[in-house]
Amino acid sequence: MAPSRPNDPREFAEAVAALSAAPLPAVIDLETLPAPVNLAPFTHAIGGAVLSASGEEDLATGRLVLLHRPGGHEEWRGAWRLVVLVEADLEAEIADDPLLAEVGWSWLLESLEEHGAGFTAESGTVSRSSSRGFGGLSARPATTAVEIRASWTPVPGPDGIGFGAHLQAWCGLMMMCAGLPPEYEGVANLPAGSRR
Repeated sequence: MAPSRPNDPREFAEAVAALSAAPLPAVIDLETLPAPVNLAPFTHAIGGAVLSASGEEDLATGRLVLLHRPGGHEEWRGAWRLVVLVEADLEAEIADDPLLAEVGWSWLLESLEEHGAGFTAESGTVSRSSSRGFGGLSARPATTAVEIRASWTPVPGPDGIGFGAHLQAWCGLMMMCAGLPPEYEGVANLPAGSRR
């Protein structure tokens, strides 16, 4: 992932470096995206995907945006905010679960807790969408997808804000949406230098 810009304040540059240094499972593919410009004075965006065993298919995709407003933001209850998106097709038995939205939100909270990523002021939505082909596309199988949009304010721990833990929690959420457990058997962590 690309480093922060030369004119970024030191604390923001350090946060971006912490995101880049976080070890991740090998099934996770990350790349730096153009950051939105109107959400905060300092922003950094990352795109991600959970790759299939062959590496030819994305089982889940997402985006993470780090926002920083020096001096803080009243609604954030802090100077930092993380905004994430995760999208994935679902297996039929999960897609039909009437509690899918509650389950999807619980996956986010579980992943944050599992990775020790302290947070407050969380908010978001979980949406389900179905698609079925007709006419020339009638042979295409019906699909159901889940979309989780969320944001939260990271809370400092004894050693400050663990930005890498928040990135790992987002990746863990993508893996759960893809149907993989957070500690997928046989998947090694990749060092930061192997990412795009």
